[in-house]
Amino acid sequence: MNVSSYIYGRSFYHRFDVRPKLFATLLFSALSFLVSSYAGFAVVFFLPILLMFLSVGSKESWRCYSRLIPLFIIILLFTPLQDRGGVPLVTFRSFTLVTEEGLHSVLRIISRLGGISGALMLLLLTERNEDIIKGLRAFRLPYNAALSASMILRFIPYLGQLFSEIRDSMSLRLEEGRHGYPILPSITALAVASIRMIPDTASALEERGFGREGKIGREPIKRPRFYFLQWAIGAIIPLSLLIVG
Repeated sequence: MNVSSYIYGRSFYHRFDVRPKLFATLLFSALSFLVSSYAGFAVVFFLPILLMFLSVGSKESWRCYSRLIPLFIIILLFTPLQDRGGVPLVTFRSFTLVTEEGLHSVLRIISRLGGISGALMLLLLTERNEDIIKGLRAFRLPYNAALSASMILRFIPYLGQLFSEIRDSMSLRLEEGRHGYPILPSITALAVASIRMIPDTASALEERGFGREGKIGREPIKRPRFYFLQWAIGAIIPLSLLIVG
């Protein structure tokens, strides 16, 4: 597993202190569940994409979001079929394919999945692992809990990369002339690979001081310039969801 997915940069989001950045990520993720309008769904989904594009560029942004496309396709195909009550929008003869309520439901799910995933990926791409631990410690989180949380955050994008590799491998095994890849075998292979990585993950936690007593990772973080302005921006941007939502 990659220890860090941090990408060096000098964007305004890179210069943000880790504490308001963590707060903004958590607040954005929580408020995304309160959004219920189509405009709010668009802001939740595209705001992290815009910030990621400005911070790490289009290539890295596409690399991160391309891992979510299979999930978006599955949700887009099957969720409307499960919610056919209400005002019909698309019908085939007498069978209702998509309703207004079904469309609203699928956009809500996709916006939350894309928005929260994008906010977390943006945090990992613009902040070093050790700084995330220090930031979590600044919120009085125990070191063991802060270390575990940082490892989990690193584990999520690694699973996305691993799924892409499994998907490509499965596609090569298909018969010539066929397109796509089998979803269920790919997910099964990903689950098996995740289980097999448990010992390595446990060893990585131990090497970083998990379970040890002392002052590991308790070094204070210096306040940068415009520290309180960063806190204000970190709160205002997520709170804007309440206006459009």
